[in-house]
Amino acid sequence: MFIYLLYGQGGCTVQQRSSQGFYLKRGLGKDAVVVFEQNNTSKEVACNVFAYSNNGQLFAYCDNQVTRVFEIATNKEILCVELKRTRKILFSPKDNFLLTFEPYAIYGSKTSENQKPEPNVRVYNLADGKHVSTFSAPKESSWEPQFSDDESLAARMVGSEIMFYTNMSFDRYDHKLVEKGMTSFALSPGPAPNHVAVYVPATGSNPARVRVHKVSQSFPVIANRTFYKSDKATITWNQRGNALLILASVDVDKTNQSYYGEQSLYLINIQSGESVIVPLEKQGPIYAAKWNPNGREFAVCYGYMPAKVTFYNPKGAAIFDLQEGPRNDVFYNAFGNIVLICGFGNISKGKMEFWDVENKKEIISIEVPNTTLFDWAPDGQHFVTCTTAPRLRIDNCYRFWHYTGRMIAETNFDTPKELWEVRWRPMMGYNKFAIKELTKTDKMAAGLPIKKKDASHPLNNVPAGAVRQAGAYIPPHLRKPLGGGGSAGPPSAAPPAPGNQNQRPQQNRSNGNGNAPQPFRPQQSEQERKMFQLKKKVDEIQVLKQRVANGDQLQPNQMEKIKREDEYLADLAKLTI
Repeated sequence: MFIYLLYGQGGCTVQQRSSQGFYLKRGLGKDAVVVFEQNNTSKEVACNVFAYSNNGQLFAYCDNQVTRVFEIATNKEILCVELKRTRKILFSPKDNFLLTFEPYAIYGSKTSENQKPEPNVRVYNLADGKHVSTFSAPKESSWEPQFSDDESLAARMVGSEIMFYTNMSFDRYDHKLVEKGMTSFALSPGPAPNHVAVYVPATGSNPARVRVHKVSQSFPVIANRTFYKSDKATITWNQRGNALLILASVDVDKTNQSYYGEQSLYLINIQSGESVIVPLEKQGPIYAAKWNPNGREFAVCYGYMPAKVTFYNPKGAAIFDLQEGPRNDVFYNAFGNIVLICGFGNISKGKMEFWDVENKKEIISIEVPNTTLFDWAPDGQHFVTCTTAPRLRIDNCYRFWHYTGRMIAETNFDTPKELWEVRWRPMMGYNKFAIKELTKTDKMAAGLPIKKKDASHPLNNVPAGAVRQAGAYIPPHLRKPLGGGGSAGPPSAAPPAPGNQNQRPQQNRSNGNGNAPQPFRPQQSEQERKMFQLKKKVDEIQVLKQRVANGDQLQPNQMEKIKREDEYLADLAKLTI
């Protein structure tokens, strides 16, 4: 089932796709209005793919019968063709054209041994609904053409060649770039002149490389970066098109130190042509590397758990980092003024930390367990979290939130119903907003509501932020009397009664285990807890050093721990100050 949801001034539209069909809804919770629905649960008409246009005005889907495009506001049909095998849908940047992809295969019986599949990518003009072009794309991973922002240029990879087209005509290319052995490319966004980055994996003794060419007839090389230990790479441009990140990785770590293989991160600046290795303070996998939408910084989540997050400027210099924690992804909102640092997937706790990017200050932290899908709303202030199948087939649900951590609405799917996907509808016209300072009331309203089996329980449906542990439990016999006037604590020994000065004071009673009751200790603050952990690590390092001095053979992770002694001491000094 698909649900489309938009939130903000003027309404909220979201799309939901599940085992019960798919829906396009405007609004939240009980006030939601169904704009479009197809609630047929038959597998023969199940919706496998959908897409919004970039401006959010059009919606396209395939239900295994037809591929259809309609206008959301009026429900006017723009395109409807008998393409029941469509698996991918792509709108051009200005929404003038629609591209559909179906698996590259021979359907029906073979007529000859040399028969080839029919072209599987079709291009339609949405102004009149006419088919304008067709071409073949054997690999689903690289079928998508890439476009310049003004649609004046389109590029697609064919073997070791990149073909460049103009006017959305794929019948004949205007010019091409040849890079032997290339496996992927990325066309820069932003205004002309455009650039194209090409990745060639390592072969034999030749290192892998990424070359950046200026798009022209001669394709001059603007920048070049070579590196080893790479059999694939992900290239990510910033929105300005003047810098790019290269996340190079190899699936198998030959040293057997990491299950995740090995990753390395590089930065290329187009204006200067310089390339640098992004410095990472901790060893381990790189989970995410994402640009801020403003194009002036990027964030990297990396390292063995607990992972670290560091923010960098366009020159690759670290400008801010966070303490280690259970996290594996980073999400900027549309304006880049709020960033979510979170742990999803195999980190079932689902901790979410919202940070004010400009002031480098945490806004709120909540926990949403078993989150498998996250998406910011176009207004930059709201977001949706989902538990979806097939990752999890029980407790499927989706929830709408405000960045202050307050949950707005929740929809649950009882077994055997399944939720597959939820997406916001793109909307224009929102402006950057000022991030509010949270009050005590705001913080108490944050977090997932507590669910109690007993509906009469006083904590039932209370936000987690409202439940604060004021301190450790104090047994009744250790509490001060009501007239004591002070904080709770162990009572002092009673003074001898007058006239009986030689009587010994009464001793504290046993706690039932034969031991005297322990004095009350207040709960540790977050800073005290971190200091305790750092001191513990430093003490363990001293023990390991003594073992080395005695000639003992240590494990690689123990040697790595010794190397980080200075880091722990520096962190401890900061917390002490």
